[in-house]
Amino acid sequence: MSLVDLKDYLQKRKRVSIGDLSIHFRTSSSALEPMLEHWVRKGSVQKVAHEGCCQGTHVGCSCGGNHQEWYEWTGG
Repeated sequence: MSLVDLKDYLQKRKRVSIGDLSIHFRTSSSALEPMLEHWVRKGSVQKVAHEGCCQGTHVGCSCGGNHQEWYEWTGG
């Protein structure tokens, strides 16, 4: 995977979690973070707060301690 591969995927999906990126590229989030930060520094990607439930239960919403970072392609 290259920076261009990551860019292409983000442009296509618009907003994606780091977990989804890890699955798609078959790599760890710790390997993806420096590449994502490259695009953040360039102004092409921003880290966004995910709104909504991670998992709906009968007692409300729960992320089970697995809060994920989300990234959005801004095209800058």
